[in-house]
Amino acid sequence: MLNQLSLDLPSKNIPNVHVFIALELSGAIGVSFILLTALFSRLVKRCSTWYTFCASWVLSCLSYCLIFFSGDTLNPKPNKNLCIAQAALVYSVPILTALTTLILLVHSWYNVHFGLSKPPLESHERAMLILLSGPFLVWLFMFAGFSSFGLSNPSMAHNFGMYCAFTTVMPVKISSLIVIIITFSTIPIQASLALSLARNFDRSDARSTISVQTLKTVIRVLIFSFLILVGFAEGLIRLLSRHHTPAVDIILAALPVSGVLIFGIQKDLFQAWKAWLCLKTKASSSIGTSSRRESKLESYELSDFSGSTGHY
Repeated sequence: MLNQLSLDLPSKNIPNVHVFIALELSGAIGVSFILLTALFSRLVKRCSTWYTFCASWVLSCLSYCLIFFSGDTLNPKPNKNLCIAQAALVYSVPILTALTTLILLVHSWYNVHFGLSKPPLESHERAMLILLSGPFLVWLFMFAGFSSFGLSNPSMAHNFGMYCAFTTVMPVKISSLIVIIITFSTIPIQASLALSLARNFDRSDARSTISVQTLKTVIRVLIFSFLILVGFAEGLIRLLSRHHTPAVDIILAALPVSGVLIFGIQKDLFQAWKAWLCLKTKASSSIGTSSRRESKLESYELSDFSGSTGHY
């Protein structure tokens, strides 16, 4: 059947499943921790598109773990509605992460070229509204479309061993083609950013067009975006192949973990974590000190009481 994907039963891929789920969960936890730190710490400042970028990758990691959370990872016939929902997510979230990566690159490009000469992009409310909400609106539209397809053809939702997907090739072709187009459009932006960064390195600090913090962030975004080109290769593989390849899934699952290492090893994040740890230590020590004071006070009161009763 030329329009069908070749199927792998869950029982055949147990080691691959464990590696895949471990990578996805590690990515979700790591990116969530970084995102929450940036949201709640005054020491960490990031551009607004960076937050939607992180949120999209958390959503992506959790989407691939949906039947794992229900305990049906190794079940050849998981809950049908849950399987359809995961299949729709698996085909739609790569489009979301590709779009948020593209938007973050565009924002980084603006900061590099106009960072100190023009107002920040955040000052343009309409533009920012489109940049922040656009990827999620497209994702919701694609998710609704794939969900509708799955509900109309429930027998096509199947557990491939790592997650649920549809047995027909059309959804994966559509998703892969869109991801390829989006990823390909990032290449000129990456090239322009790389050239601009090279020029900034050759200039003195006085002639630099961007701040040091922006420079560091843009370099990390550029490094990660080069890794996203793996998504371009993955899209081509899925577009041209009808075989479901576990190795490709595991390589893609390693992308969020790479993102944790690239965006998580930063000085301001470590300073924020250190500040929280010191605050927690001080709070614990103050509680311990107050407890010791209360116990001493109680012992003094007991000794006074016993002395007074002994007198009578």
